[in-house]
Amino acid sequence: RDRDVTGVQTCALPISKEALAESERRIRAIAIVHETLSREMGDVVAFNEIVRPLARIVEESFTDPDRHIRFRVEGDAGDLPGEVATPLAVVLNELMQNAVDHAFPDGAVDATVEVELHRFDDEVEILVRDNGVGLAEGFSLDDSRGLGLSIVHALVTSELQGAIEMQRGDRGTAVRVRVPIAVPRVDL
Repeated sequence: RDRDVTGVQTCALPISKEALAESERRIRAIAIVHETLSREMGDVVAFNEIVRPLARIVEESFTDPDRHIRFRVEGDAGDLPGEVATPLAVVLNELMQNAVDHAFPDGAVDATVEVELHRFDDEVEILVRDNGVGLAEGFSLDDSRGLGLSIVHALVTSELQGAIEMQRGDRGTAVRVRVPIAVPRVDL
C-alpha cells in the first residue's frame, strides 16, 4: 500500500497499456455486434457485416511502422440469429487478437491472418489461420491459462454448444470453430 500526498493510504494497482487496449478491443467488438443488430430488422444479422469491421479494428490496432499484419476475410456465414452472432463475434475477435499477439514476433515480414467463413445447412464454421511461428510444442487448448482462449473455449463449447480445434501447421496455426446456427435452449 502507498500513501497519497494527503497521507491517505491507497492501493496502487499496475494497469498496463496492453491490458487496457485489449479490454477496449473486446468492448469495441461487442459494440459492433450491437450496432449491427440495432440496424437490422428482428434478431437476425448478416454476420459478414460484423466480421469485416472486426478484422479492420484488429488490423489497425496492431499496425505500426515496424510491423504490418494483413487480414484477409473470405466466404460468407450468411444471416445468424443475434444470440449466435454476438458470442461468435467475441470468439472471432479473441482468435484474431490471439493470432497477432502470439504468431508474429516483432519485425515479422509478410504477416497474414486469414479468416474463412463457411455456412452449412445447420451450422457455421470459422477458420482463423496465420502464417506465424505456430503453436508451442505440447500446447493444449484444454490446459491453456490465457484469458482470451478461456473466453473462446467457454463461449464455443458452453454457450454456443459448438466445437473448437487448434492445429499447428508447417507454418502458423489454424483454429477451426463450428457452431450450430440455432443454439438449443437449456431449460432450468
